[in-house]
Amino acid sequence: MRTRRPLGPWVVLALLLSACAARVAPIGTDGHPFTPAPDERLLWAQADMEAAILLERVGTYDDPLLAAYLASMVERVTPARITMGGGPVPRVVILRDPTLAAFAVPDGRVFVHAGLVAAVETEAQLALVLARELAHVFQRHALAAWRAGGVAATPAGRLTTLGPTAAAILGASLPVMATAALTGYGNGSEREADVVGLAGVTRGGWDPRAAAVVWSVLARDLVGRGALETFLLGRPEWLEARLRSAPAPPAAPTGSSDELATRRRSLLRDNAADDLRRGRFTLARRQLEQVLTAEPTDALAQVHYGDLHRLQSQRAATPEERETEIRQARFRYTRALALDPALAQAHRQLGLLYYQQQSFARARAELEEYLKQAPTAPDAARISEYVRELAR
Repeated sequence: MRTRRPLGPWVVLALLLSACAARVAPIGTDGHPFTPAPDERLLWAQADMEAAILLERVGTYDDPLLAAYLASMVERVTPARITMGGGPVPRVVILRDPTLAAFAVPDGRVFVHAGLVAAVETEAQLALVLARELAHVFQRHALAAWRAGGVAATPAGRLTTLGPTAAAILGASLPVMATAALTGYGNGSEREADVVGLAGVTRGGWDPRAAAVVWSVLARDLVGRGALETFLLGRPEWLEARLRSAPAPPAAPTGSSDELATRRRSLLRDNAADDLRRGRFTLARRQLEQVLTAEPTDALAQVHYGDLHRLQSQRAATPEERETEIRQARFRYTRALALDPALAQAHRQLGLLYYQQQSFARARAELEEYLKQAPTAPDAARISEYVRELAR
C-alpha cells in the first residue's frame, strides 16, 4: 500500500504565521459562530493527513457498543457553546494499543488506546481523560503551539521498544500527533487543560474529586508497565504534575459503574492478550481476572489465561514451577473447549502446549482439529507444516 505523507506547505504557513500571535481565543468565547483561521484550516488538513497515516499503521478496536458509550461521555463533557457555535465535532477512535495514551487532534478527533480504557477504574476517571483531551481542542492549544513554532516532528530514535502507535507517530514523522501525544503543549496549556477538563467532568455530572483519582491510578503500575510506556499518560513526571493540582480525593472510594464494566469487558480480554504478547503478565492477569469474575463462561478469556500459564512455564525457575504452570495452562484450554468445543483457537493453543511437552500425538490431533475448524486462518500454512512434521 502506498503510504501518504503529511502535508508540506511550510513556506505558505510561514507567511501566514508571521502575522499571528501565539495566544488564541478558545472556541465560542465571543458568542459568534466559530470560523477557523486560514492557518488553522491548514493545521486541520495536516492533522487529517497524519490521522490517515496513523490509521494505516495502527489497528482500531471496533466495538460499536463501546464506541457509542464513549461518544455519549464525550457529549456530556462538551460545552453547548462548542457544538452550537460551529466548533469541531468531537469523536473518539479507539486504537488497538495496550499502552497508556489518549490524545486529541485539532479537528476534534480523540484517539484513545485500549490500554487506557482497560486501566481506568471508574467512569468518572475515564470521563476526565476524555474531557482533558477535548480541552486542548476547545482551547485551540494546537494552533497556539503551531503559531509559536512548537509543533515539530520528534526524532524517531529506536523504534524497537515502542508500542504500535508511538512507532507509527515517530516512524512516519507526524508532528501534530507527536506534539499532542508525546511532548505536550507546554506547562501553561497543560495546566489550562486540567482546569477545563475538570469543569467538563462536573458539567457531565461526575464528581471531579473521584475523577482526578485517575492520575494516581495510572501512576501506580508504571514500573510494571516497563519501557513500552512513552506517551504523556505513561510518564511519572507528567502524572505527578497532575496530582499536585488535583482536588483531594473523596473520603470513600467510588466503584466502577456497571455500564463501564459491561461495555469494556471484551476490550479487557483482548487487551490482556496484547499485554501477554509483550510479556506484561501481571497486567494481563489482572484484566483476565476481571473478565472471568464477571463472566466465568468466557471461553476466549480462558484461552488467554491458558496462554499466560503456558508462557510463564517457559520462564519457570524450577521444574516443579514449570510443571505447575503447564497443568494450569492445560486446565484453562480444556475448560475453554468445554465451554465452546468449536473454539478453534483453544485447539490451536492446546496443540502448541502438547508440542512444547513433546506429546506429539496429542499435539497433532489438536492442530488438525484447529485446521479443520479454521482452514482459512492466517497461520494455517504454518500450522500445516507442524502437522506434517508430526506425521513423520
